[in-house]
Amino acid sequence: MPKFSKNSLEKLNHPRVHPKLKKLMLEAIKETPIDFTIIESVRCYEKQKMYMQKGVTKTMRSKHIPKSNKSGLCEAIDIAPYPINWGDIERFKKLSCHIKETAKNLSINIVWGGDWGWDYPHYELKGG
Repeated sequence: MPKFSKNSLEKLNHPRVHPKLKKLMLEAIKETPIDFTIIESVRCYEKQKMYMQKGVTKTMRSKHIPKSNKSGLCEAIDIAPYPINWGDIERFKKLSCHIKETAKNLSINIVWGGDWGWDYPHYELKGG
């Protein structure tokens, strides 16, 4: 059975990560058809600015930044199928089906960045 690494758990258990995201990820890993890792949760403004300069993101209003959200919490998380192969978009899509179904079962409204056509690791709470 897949389980999170120490590194993934540290990112997930950061005190500024929204409890709904924690709940979703902890439930999703239990029955996942594809093992996955948590790439990033909480992000600071400076890191977002660096990502913007590199072209990794298209906004400075990221839900990864706690201060950007009404809740004051990180409302976004980036995950990837493990082992990571950034070119295997089909694995990201398969994983997204599982994450979306788990979120639906938990009544947690999420948005997947892959539905935008480019941000396959990204999941965020819809409406906070």
